Amino acid sequence: MNKMSSRIHTLDYLRGFALLGIILVNVVGINFINAEIAKTHIEGIYASFLLIFIESKFFSIFSILFGVGFYIFMDRATYKAQNKYALYFRRLIVLFIFGVLHSFLQPGEALKFYAIAGVLLLIFLHLKKEINLILGLLLLVVAIVLDAKLLETMPYFILGLAIGQYGLIYQFNTNLRKWIIAWSVFLVLTILSVSLLMMYYAPPNYILAENMGLHGEQFVQKKMFFDHLVTMTSPFISCFYMLTIIIVVQNDIGAKLLAPLKYYGRMALTNYIFQTLFIIVFVKVFFNGSVSMLNALLMCLIIYSIQIMFSVIWLKYFKYGPLEYLWRMATYLKVLPFKSV
Repeated sequence: MNKMSSRIHTLDYLRGFALLGIILVNVVGINFINAEIAKTHIEGIYASFLLIFIESKFFSIFSILFGVGFYIFMDRATYKAQNKYALYFRRLIVLFIFGVLHSFLQPGEALKFYAIAGVLLLIFLHLKKEINLILGLLLLVVAIVLDAKLLETMPYFILGLAIGQYGLIYQFNTNLRKWIIAWSVFLVLTILSVSLLMMYYAPPNYILAENMGLHGEQFVQKKMFFDHLVTMTSPFISCFYMLTIIIVVQNDIGAKLLAPLKYYGRMALTNYIFQTLFIIVFVKVFFNGSVSMLNALLMCLIIYSIQIMFSVIWLKYFKYGPLEYLWRMATYLKVLPFKSV
């Protein structure tokens, strides 16, 4: 596998992996369904698992990948006949339209905000990589200290851009020893983070708090502190996840085992939006409009299976996912080859 294909495929694996986590969190905020809070001990464990290992981590990965994608797009567009800024703005406008349409189903969807923040990302395009790295880290620290999750997206965009500028995306299949060292560091940080979260654990809601003997203000204070710790530790866990995927897929066996993620990630936009449609249909048809925590997990596993199989089959015949193809045509204002040769 050459450097170019290694870069593209590894990013696809990461996008596919990020989608797996995003759907687990998205179930709660979708219109037209009622996501019930955890009531039983087992549901409480699952809700806590989401907070500690899923919440914020996968959107962080997606945001970093957006920044990396921005770098790749602008780098490639430099060699095209059309003005790269015009191409990029059209790309963002289409993304914003997708986001607006998606927001009717999922008010907390990210595409609109990504499109708006993507305009601001142009400010950092021609800054030195060292400056972008420092700015990204500083802004991320500020967002975490303020516990402002909405403000975390832009720092991750900038850090993704810096990753591209440093050329790390061309080194996925080289310097394996350095990747493993970085992975080891974040493994330790992840273990420390999870240990800290378990030490100051707070149940996800009042019902479970009552069962633990926590009442009123005592629970509120403990929950606020725990939620802030989740925000503080999320970047370490996100990096650990990313490095794990990067290392595993450089091995032929690992790449084959996780190959479905690659196809899932190549159709990230299509799968992200259709996740929401699937959830609404499943809940309305099979759960009468209301879904428990564990049924939500079961539903997500079924949706994974359907979407991954569809992605694998679709990409055998076509170069892009359906929405990805529309996005590309609207960006370049021309009909592009669609079928795989």
